[in-house]
Amino acid sequence: MAIVESKEEMKKNMDNKGKIDEIKEGSAEKKEDIKKKAGEVKKGINEKKEDISENIEQVKEKAGEVKEEASKQKEQLEKESEEEGRNPAEKVLSDLISNFRQRTGEINEAYGGSESKNTTDKPLIDVLETNEDIIIIADISGVKKEDIDIGVSKTNVTITTNFSDEVPFEDAKFLNKERSYGVQKRTIDLSTSIRSKEATAKFKKCTLTIKLPKIEKDVITKVEVD
Repeated sequence: MAIVESKEEMKKNMDNKGKIDEIKEGSAEKKEDIKKKAGEVKKGINEKKEDISENIEQVKEKAGEVKEEASKQKEQLEKESEEEGRNPAEKVLSDLISNFRQRTGEINEAYGGSESKNTTDKPLIDVLETNEDIIIIADISGVKKEDIDIGVSKTNVTITTNFSDEVPFEDAKFLNKERSYGVQKRTIDLSTSIRSKEATAKFKKCTLTIKLPKIEKDVITKVEVD
């Protein structure tokens, strides 16, 4: 015997089918949206990966440049140190001290003037230059050559003199004191680089003469005038 559905049941079944179709359609749309968003996320991740890779390459490149520059500076330092007969650490320390003294001298000269500076520095010196050498002549009296110590670097010369500390008369006090006593030191900055290993010095009749061969000789070229 066939079962005949009533109109209400048929309408209800059709409504249910319609809802099922709507649910299926909605699910398909959501699935498509999820798939689309997943694709966008994946694309964004890939772009980020590319950016990170590019940044890493740039960092590696910069690191390589810094390493290469540091290597060049190290080789230059070792070369200059060898020419001066010192190890690199001694050269770096000497250069720092030299720069500090030079800056201090510039400040003192700016405030006190060159005349004031020259009257306080001892020993008194002349600095001469030829095509091949730098020559320093210093007046030093009251000492023997054993009391004079000379330090030579590529860019400066330091003269240290050990004078007697003894006062020539007992129970006497100074009313005026212009002569040198104790340890006197003066550093002379050079206008050009020199070969420190080839430096020579002579002390005769209270005059110290230091001869410093230049690394690069000045060659005078004659130019014809048309």
